[in-house]
Amino acid sequence: MSDPLEQRQDQADSGEILLKGAGYGIRMIFPETGSEDKLLSDLEKLFGEASLLSGSLGVVLDFQGRRVSRFFIQKLLSDFIWSRKMKILSWISLDGETLDDFRSMGVATGEPVAERSGKKEKPTENTLFLARSLRSGQRVEHEGDVIIIGHVNDGAEVFASGSICVWGRLKGLAHAGLDGGENHTVVAGLFEAKQVRVGGKVSSSLGSSMEWWGKPVIITLENNSLVVRELKL
Repeated sequence: MSDPLEQRQDQADSGEILLKGAGYGIRMIFPETGSEDKLLSDLEKLFGEASLLSGSLGVVLDFQGRRVSRFFIQKLLSDFIWSRKMKILSWISLDGETLDDFRSMGVATGEPVAERSGKKEKPTENTLFLARSLRSGQRVEHEGDVIIIGHVNDGAEVFASGSICVWGRLKGLAHAGLDGGENHTVVAGLFEAKQVRVGGKVSSSLGSSMEWWGKPVIITLENNSLVVRELKL
């Protein structure tokens, strides 16, 4: 008999809820399209098939770029999480308004941090890798480095305590060194952003008159000034 988790992985592209095993337990990935009524119906079926969702196993809820209504959140809490005593480690969303709603609930957001064993973690152990583009209104916040294989479009935002690397076009806001660290960088495959931030330093208004506009660049903070260098790839 095949593993129910593997069956769910095969359904990743079918618009259904995906369950993916992870070191902390299970990541429940919601599709970005489809009605919330269908999601609630799918959840009923899912809990009938996967009893492992109830109990002590940690679960991360990943809504990707989906806008989640407060009604759906209430139904999720009352009908599934509280009634089945689910152990939710974190709520993840790329939608800015949804993320704000999660924060107003006082729940943990963002990628779960590995339990510390007393050893100091290396920064690279907490790198967020996203193989997708971000559209206007979407936001990524992460404690560590962020690597995006895609575009960050105008109106999208990326905040990281570490460095930020955008493989594609950067038109939205990137803020590296969010906790004040000045040894971090912003790298973009094509830079067309109106503003960029590293540590506590904010750039002046940027535009197409810059000689490196539309080119691959690396931005660092040196002597309290932002320095932009064109990358020769």
